[in-house]
Amino acid sequence: MFRKIFFAILVATFMGGCQKPPMFVQEHPGAKGQPPELLDYYAAKEIRPGEPWNVYIKAKDIDGDMKYIVVTLSGEGEGSSPNSEIWLKGANRAECDGYIFMNTPPLGMTTLSIIGNLKINMFIRDWAGGKSKTVTLPLVFNESAPPEEVPANWQKAANNKLGYINNTLLTVDQLGPLE
Repeated sequence: MFRKIFFAILVATFMGGCQKPPMFVQEHPGAKGQPPELLDYYAAKEIRPGEPWNVYIKAKDIDGDMKYIVVTLSGEGEGSSPNSEIWLKGANRAECDGYIFMNTPPLGMTTLSIIGNLKINMFIRDWAGGKSKTVTLPLVFNESAPPEEVPANWQKAANNKLGYINNTLLTVDQLGPLE
């Protein structure tokens, strides 16, 4: 009896030791060699302080393996913020038609001269490490700017929120005391 149990444990240990260990970090199954394409984009050039800034994007990847949108925010004389990585999910990995947004501080939290002109640099990465072209979009704060009206060709994108742009460049701590 003891021999049978010992033999069963020995065989189970041997068989378990021959198996391939599980892979915890795997490459995305669609990761191929074609980089993503940033087909079109749109953002208002002027907004009122305190209004969210929406950036509309149309992109596709033949391989269907877009991973995330990389956005860097920078200001005149202020340097740049850390990259924001907006991860794409589901059907948005093959083709995306949506928007990313950034909340901006209201006028009462700062003066427009401190903020100055802002810009973002944006591109898309895929699971294979491919990169789309980089685009730069300017932003100017204007108290008298009209509310954003989404152009007709971006109405579909306006219904698909892709994610949030981190705006650490515009935090109250960095902009100074409240007025």
